[in-house]
Amino acid sequence: MTIPAAIPLQTIDEQVARELERLKKHLVNADRAGADRSRRISFVYRAAESFSRRVFESSLCRAESEGAGCKTGQCCKCSPDVFAREKELLDLLPKRLDDSGFCPFFNLKKRNCGIYGVRPFACRIYYNFAPSSYYCQNPNDLTLQLFDGVRRHLEQVLGPYRGGYRP
Repeated sequence: MTIPAAIPLQTIDEQVARELERLKKHLVNADRAGADRSRRISFVYRAAESFSRRVFESSLCRAESEGAGCKTGQCCKCSPDVFAREKELLDLLPKRLDDSGFCPFFNLKKRNCGIYGVRPFACRIYYNFAPSSYYCQNPNDLTLQLFDGVRRHLEQVLGPYRGGYRP
């Protein structure tokens, strides 16, 4: 199988590129949410949710799912990228420990996220904008490539980047 090259930002649909810039501005300004850590985290997650609502229609996720939500879970066949404060929360939650290759919070029976409401930032903003399903199975590198410019701002709110989640 040939691995597609990383997608340059120039090839992403103009609307998605605009929404990406909007999200970056929100993340850079997360300190406007105040000094309270939980308010700042909530601010960052709300910005991510807004981004997700605006870009879903432009994603391969939408095309693959025919509007019903992807049921393959291929993007969850990984250890989700997390920041320190997210890891602290995830460590408290029940998780599946097996060798399926899926995220320990992925519900294999229902084929969906078992912690959707408290999922990490990377899971909130990951969509496949390529014409290839390859990036459904390999989300981490591409997701972080898109957000390298705001990582330090995310770390101010979510703590140091910890990489792929390990229980």
